[in-house]
Amino acid sequence: MGILISLDGRVMMKIMSTPTVTLIAAEVGNLEFLSLIMSIDPELVWESEDTSQRIIRVAVLHRHASVFNLLIHHRAGPIADSIVTSIDDEGNNLLHCAAKLAPPDKLKLVSGETLQMMLESTWYKVVKKLMPPSSVEMRNYAGLTPRQLFTMEHEPLLKKGVSWINKTAKACIIVSTLIFSACYSWLTGNNNDDNKGSQNDSKRLASQIFALADTVALMSSLASVSIFFSTVISRFSEEDFLKSLPLKLISGLVALFISIISMILAFSSTFFITNYEYLKWVPSSISGVAFLTIPLFVCLQFPLWFDIMYSAYISSSLS
Repeated sequence: MGILISLDGRVMMKIMSTPTVTLIAAEVGNLEFLSLIMSIDPELVWESEDTSQRIIRVAVLHRHASVFNLLIHHRAGPIADSIVTSIDDEGNNLLHCAAKLAPPDKLKLVSGETLQMMLESTWYKVVKKLMPPSSVEMRNYAGLTPRQLFTMEHEPLLKKGVSWINKTAKACIIVSTLIFSACYSWLTGNNNDDNKGSQNDSKRLASQIFALADTVALMSSLASVSIFFSTVISRFSEEDFLKSLPLKLISGLVALFISIISMILAFSSTFFITNYEYLKWVPSSISGVAFLTIPLFVCLQFPLWFDIMYSAYISSSLS
């Protein structure tokens, strides 16, 4: 980039306005290069209708959100307005391009077909907002509307997404049910304790912590079961992958995480209560070790949380 800046202005403009150069920049997602062009003269991109159409199509096909936003925010004039309604050699408009399946390297940016479908649905929705109503239902030369093309292209991904989220939800339901069962047993057992009146301050505090933590674990595990059960019985339409299913997945995982932390706290408290009279340092040490499982759980679940946050970030940057 430094070499380009040091060149004579006219030579630099000639190099950067070459259609092949700008197309390659859009294909690889070179935002810095395209931003430099826009800062010098935005009309360099829009002066040729054919070139501008190809550039924005390439940005959509290769799912470069930053390049797409840059081009859309700088579009102006009659040529720029006609870009979203123009068609290519196959009769596809810009929404048809968004309806096509993303390249494998873009899909693999997040793990899990559910999150991949979320990103694909977001792209389709954002591009659809730019289209006039007549172009939304436009058929290409194969006789397909953008929605029909989206359904056809994403059918395998949709099936894998349904399978992935079903397996994830069912596994989380089992874990949440076990937590609920354990916490309910602890709660009923603790209520039958006849020595509450003779407890010292330490044990009384531990009992209060146990009661609070166990209640939170019960409620959050029950909430997690309810959320994941509603996920399993969802109709799994393409629109559900846009907001409904990712929101349920995030909410269910948050509830499950809270229930696990609360269960560990309840276990530590009840272990302290039942073993406090023997070796005082033993229950304290065991309780401390129990909390080491929390960062372990966080580390194991970090890739999934990262993918969820990344998907949410990409979706928000597009919207």
